[in-house]
Amino acid sequence: MTSDAQGGGLELRLRLPAASVPLDRVAFAEVEVAAVGGAATVSARLNLIEGDLEVEVTGPDGRVARATWPWPADSALRSVALAAGERLVAAVPLVSEGSEPLFPAPGRYDVVACFAARPGETLTSNTAVLVRTAGEDAALAADLRDRDVVQSLLGAGVIGAAEPALERLAESEDAGTAAAARLALSRTDALEAADADPAVSRAVAALLPPGATGNDERREAIASRAAPRDVAMLSGRPIEDGTDAAVED
Repeated sequence: MTSDAQGGGLELRLRLPAASVPLDRVAFAEVEVAAVGGAATVSARLNLIEGDLEVEVTGPDGRVARATWPWPADSALRSVALAAGERLVAAVPLVSEGSEPLFPAPGRYDVVACFAARPGETLTSNTAVLVRTAGEDAALAADLRDRDVVQSLLGAGVIGAAEPALERLAESEDAGTAAAARLALSRTDALEAADADPAVSRAVAALLPPGATGNDERREAIASRAAPRDVAMLSGRPIEDGTDAAVED
């Protein structure tokens, strides 16, 4: 969280909204690719679904896992032009490796992102440290280890027998976790009640990434009231670098 990785006039930055997240809450990250050396055209596929972005997590036992979507992607290449000093911003869910929990136990995890920004150039981010602590609510922590729940959160819809667990998660005190569950349950009224909450914007942008998931009224409803940086995440449109407050370390 303290340094940025640079390559070929572009920087890839990885930020975590919180340095410590209990296992009964969904963890998210934010990724930016910034044009620091002049104008550049980069891949617009800054999300986990389409394959240009990868996020690796090294656990306390040294095992390396990769944050993934449970289903394969088949999408055409997309690009976006960044003017000098602009960046593309995205949120990503740190939920699963396939359909298995990405964080199987409490401990310190090192998180790093790689992005195929343009042909022949892959950027590597700074390494961020995320501490996963024991869940304050054991039942919710168990829910987030359930395969149907994991797939429902990432698919933004109820899969299998996940509905009871999603209902519990929808009442989480953590705004991002609650928003993720409410997306899956199609409880858009509850999302709209969380007006301009950056944690809600982050969750919606991560689970309904622009470009990868097409037009979605749920994302548009949040974007209409979000702060400029959150609008950039929700829309997939570039934003001028340095125009918003930094994410908390």
